[in-house]
Amino acid sequence: MIAALHRFLRTTSAVAFVLLALIVAVVLATAPGPADAADRSSSGAGSAVTVSGRGPYADLKVTVSQTRNLVNQVVKISWKGGAPTVSDTTYAANYLQVMQCWGDKAGGPDPEQCQFGGSSALGAGAGSQAAGAYTNTRQLTYGALKDPDQQLVPATGSGISYVPFRSATGDVITKGNWNEFYDVNTTNEAPYARSGPDGRGEVYFEAQTALEAPGMGCGEVPAGASNTTAGRPCWLVIVPRGESEVDGGSYRSQPSGLLQSSPLTASNWKHRLVVPLRFEPMGRFCPLGADERSTLGDEIVAEAIARWQPALCQSASRTIYGYAQVTDDTARAKLVSGRPGLVFLGRPAAGGQVPAGLRPVYAPLALSGLTIGFFVESQAGFNAPDAVKARDGARLTGLNLTPRLVAKLLTESYQDGNSRFAPSTADNPFNLVRDLEFRKFNPAYKDLDFGGSLGDALVPEALSDAAGQLWNWVAKDPAAREFLSGTADNKGRYGDAAFSGMRINPHYKNLKLPLNDFPKSDPYCQQFEDHQDHPLCIQDKHPYASDMHAAARAAARGDTLARASWDNTTTPPGYKKNPPQPMGRRAVLAVTDTATASRYGLVTAKLQNAAGRFVGPDTVGLLAGQAAMKPSGVPGVVSPNPATTDSDAYPLTLLSYAATVPEQLTKKEGQDYAALLKYAAGNGQRPGVAAGTLPEGYAPLPKTVRAQTLAAADAIASRAGTPPSTPGPGDDLGSSTAGSGSSGGGAAGSGGDASTGGGSPGGQSSAAGGAGSSPSATTTPSGSPSAAAAAASDGPILRTPAWALGAVRYALLIALIVGLAAAVSGPLLPRVVPRLSAGLSARRAGAKKPGGEGR
Repeated sequence: MIAALHRFLRTTSAVAFVLLALIVAVVLATAPGPADAADRSSSGAGSAVTVSGRGPYADLKVTVSQTRNLVNQVVKISWKGGAPTVSDTTYAANYLQVMQCWGDKAGGPDPEQCQFGGSSALGAGAGSQAAGAYTNTRQLTYGALKDPDQQLVPATGSGISYVPFRSATGDVITKGNWNEFYDVNTTNEAPYARSGPDGRGEVYFEAQTALEAPGMGCGEVPAGASNTTAGRPCWLVIVPRGESEVDGGSYRSQPSGLLQSSPLTASNWKHRLVVPLRFEPMGRFCPLGADERSTLGDEIVAEAIARWQPALCQSASRTIYGYAQVTDDTARAKLVSGRPGLVFLGRPAAGGQVPAGLRPVYAPLALSGLTIGFFVESQAGFNAPDAVKARDGARLTGLNLTPRLVAKLLTESYQDGNSRFAPSTADNPFNLVRDLEFRKFNPAYKDLDFGGSLGDALVPEALSDAAGQLWNWVAKDPAAREFLSGTADNKGRYGDAAFSGMRINPHYKNLKLPLNDFPKSDPYCQQFEDHQDHPLCIQDKHPYASDMHAAARAAARGDTLARASWDNTTTPPGYKKNPPQPMGRRAVLAVTDTATASRYGLVTAKLQNAAGRFVGPDTVGLLAGQAAMKPSGVPGVVSPNPATTDSDAYPLTLLSYAATVPEQLTKKEGQDYAALLKYAAGNGQRPGVAAGTLPEGYAPLPKTVRAQTLAAADAIASRAGTPPSTPGPGDDLGSSTAGSGSSGGGAAGSGGDASTGGGSPGGQSSAAGGAGSSPSATTTPSGSPSAAAAAASDGPILRTPAWALGAVRYALLIALIVGLAAAVSGPLLPRVVPRLSAGLSARRAGAKKPGGEGR
């Protein structure tokens, strides 16, 4: 059923009215701990779990950072007590193999229930390492090497025996390493996890739900169940590999000098460590027949809304709040359409867009940020010192970016962000790490080399206010403006007098800023003799991500989304998708929001603010950025201020608003939307991972800002259902918005407590940072304000995160979109491109079949 739903949603071509009315009930019994876990104990806060090995792996202790309330997300797996992996350039021996499995037995899954073998399409060693030929496969026959404990399943016609894959849907596949349930592009297996010289290591593992991995069904709710609070549990399995093969001999005795056998064979499988994984339910858990209120808006609030939905529909009002992801422009058009509902946006509707007599109310909803998230693993250059080479494959946790460097990434100005054959960038560095400006601010990358990677960042396709804020930050920096104008990097500026100087890709010269999208303007296409009618163009080598969620998930998987592998076996022939980068060789950047970056375990870059300091999007940076915001022209609504000299301020802080026109709501609608806002300003500001809490990546709203949200909720409830011309209670809050009418900088800056109780704010805290802090960077950017972002329209992208599918219904008709076009000044007919991401649209990557390397 999930697989069929997935195929249907992927082929949807227009915004549809989707009504999910599934009833689920019965709480799944929590499976007891696995019998073969020698020692399992709670580790740290939350649901972290530590398991210990036994026998030859008795010293091994593996910790999984989160094991409950899981959605499709990345969890950290770390360990100590392992033997150092052999060697620097191969996975010869001593490593871990990690996979996700399903199964209802108390002791854990069988090998047939594990998603493993998909990476074998890349070759032995996951494509870049010379590991044993069968170590990342399901294969059980290895020539002369025999496993005495393994009973072979019937061999294929070629005489090869494989561990069958038995899916949660009842299908059994006996031939091969991958199948219709998973392949090289969709599997989450970690076939080679390296232990360092100290026996420690870590891997960031993607937990997959039934939408990403229908063969395992994790999080799915059984048909006919009711009142469930948990989805189908699954398992994490770690198979340690030592120096002995299945016949008891040393790996050195193998002709290749490498371990050869699969982790699924009996002699290796018996040493497995298993950890139960408990997922949020994917089925219906909201009461049937309850009132439903639609909401729609930009992607920045998606993670928070998805987390709040299950708690809201189980509250006293039992109201179901649907959420449709659309662009900010579409949300503004909906706000002034005459049927506003509740919309989420980054900027208020412009004065000329609001018809006379309408009095929109704006309520601060969520504080987060836009970020450059990254997953980069250390890759030593040829001449790097031995100490640097010893760190190969280790995840890098630091990245400093100036506005000028970001401008270079977003204008296809590096050769690896364009094409090494393109004349427009032929004289420029290959990528960030080859850029002397980058090395000045990131000296730790000096001896590293990322051939073909880090030339650009994955960017979302849709228009957004967040994109406009990023370009505004770039535009206000003198050095970035200098680069955009066509001035080359100065010779000698970065310590190398012979450096010729990098120039902007001429197709972007004098780019008019700010923009609210990320253009791809270079027209270069690479020609090939064997398929001259099918050149390889930029949109194939460096395509857009459908949205920020898709960009973050792809980066976490080492997936550039490129379609650059020519396949002449298809009809018609064409370029197929490149597989993800192999483990240990991943290097991908993505423009995304901080909450989604956190969900997928990305490290977030530190950005240089106007005070010259590199600041990350942590709570301190976001609160300081919010406190520095300035009046927008709409009372009570504030705008980002990238020119602030507060040294603690994160320059891409985002304050998202909920908005409606109360007089155009029924009384009941006003009460229901007010209840959502009161929850958002109350219990919804408590950080956590369970339903109803505030996801990581958001900063709790300061007390004064939450008070503004509560005042807006009261205004909506009191004014809803009253004639527009009749003043009602709450009018003292102002005609354009609820709240104090202050700039927000001073009010929000007074600080607020992160903890709340019930539906009202409470507590005390202080805003982070002060303008008196000393900048830590060597340069101090400055600049004049840029022109305001031009309004534009684009197709709405609908997204409901997978784990909240049961609480989400889509009610956005094509006719409504057409009606919205007439509601705003100037033409507005969005190109309709529905994408149900965070569990639906972002799973498009999961539908691809294995592909070869790009040229």
